[in-house]
This record gives sequence, structure tokens and C-alpha cells, in this order.
Amino acid sequence: MKKILSLTIVTALLFAIGACRDESLNPLPKFLPGVHAFTVFDGVNFNGNILARPQPYEVNNAKNFPKAAQNSAKVDFKTRWVSLDNKLSVNKIEIYVRMLESYNDPDGNPKVADLSGNGKGKLITTIASPAANRQWNSFSITPQQVYDAYKTATVKYNKVTAVNVFSNPARPRPANAWLRPAETASYGAVAEDNFVVTWILYTSDGQVFNTWNPDSICADPTSVSEANSNCQISFVVK
Repeated sequence: MKKILSLTIVTALLFAIGACRDESLNPLPKFLPGVHAFTVFDGVNFNGNILARPQPYEVNNAKNFPKAAQNSAKVDFKTRWVSLDNKLSVNKIEIYVRMLESYNDPDGNPKVADLSGNGKGKLITTIASPAANRQWNSFSITPQQVYDAYKTATVKYNKVTAVNVFSNPARPRPANAWLRPAETASYGAVAEDNFVVTWILYTSDGQVFNTWNPDSICADPTSVSEANSNCQISFVVK
């Protein structure tokens, strides 16, 4: 009888303690569902299942813009959104491009200008109705699209006066070859124009995903699978 009474008291005490617990003080985070994306160069030794390293999202410049005839050129990509727990659905993907121009300042020091001005890039194309979870969506980026997005960009090459990038008399950019490869100028070598592709995911419940963990999502170390991820992919003019 005493054992039964003791167990009853202990049970009552545990129930009372549990009932008074303040969940707002719980140090364990409440994990919410999320989505990420995996973007690769289309047609670069990738079939979505088995792939020998290096993987295409680890190799920038697997494809590039050509030096000339840029009005008819393009770089092909494919992307897929991933919901690991299948709790969210993406209904729009926006593709952005940062354009980075290398130049030398008046003192001969190498500089890089982010022409977007915001570190995020400019909207290049939108996938309005993407395929289902973990299914591929194809898109292309053309030099014409990049030029149209950045044709009003300016840089203070001499640290004082803002000059339009595409009508800079010191570095003329001819029609149909607006984007520059690496060059050796009278004032020193200058690296090629660089382009960084990023994306924003919109879910059907109104959420927006544009930032991910740099150590896991953005630098996915795992073998190729349907859950792979990355946060950007780069290419140049070559």
C-alpha cells in the first residue's frame, strides 16, 4: 500500500512540474520547414544520380560567355527546389546575377566593382511555375540580358567621377561584345568580368527564402543526391 501511495505522489509531482513548465524558456529551438535549391550548368557531366567529383556546382566556369558575338550567346543552367520534409511548395524562383568588373585605380592598384550596388545582383529571369519538388527547371542567361540589366551602371574609376561602365573611354566595349575577357592594358593586367548567379525562392504560403546556412546548405559536402544544395554559381567571359 505504501508503494502504491509513493508512486501516486511521485506521479502527481511530475504532472504538476510539467504543467507549470514555461515553454518560452526552453533552450531548444523550434525548427520550421524550409526549402533550398540546387543549380548547375546544364549539360556538364551531370545526370542527377551518379557523378564523379568534382561536381558541377563545385567548379565555377564550367561554361562561360564567349569573347565575341555575345548578342547570340548564352549559358544554360538547370535548377531544382528541394523541400526535405515535403511541407512547403515553391511557386516561383527568381534568378539574379551579380556583375563584378575588375579595373586598376589611378595608383595601379587592382580593384573590383560590384555593379549591382547592393551585393545581391539584378533580376535576370523568373521561373513563374517551377516543376515539383526535386524536379529540374531549365533556364538560360545571355550577355544581352546582363547588358540590359547593367547598362546604366557607373563606377568612380578615378575615385571622384562616376563613369558609365559601358561607355568608358578608357576601356571601350564594342557592340555585341559588351562583356570583357581578361586583358593586358598599358596600365597593367585586368581580370575578366565575373558573374555570380543566385536565386530567391517563393513558397505558396507566402514565405521568401533568399539566405541559407553557409556551412551546410551553401557548401553541401554530401555526395550527389536529390537533396543536394548550393547558394550560387559563377562564370566569366573567356
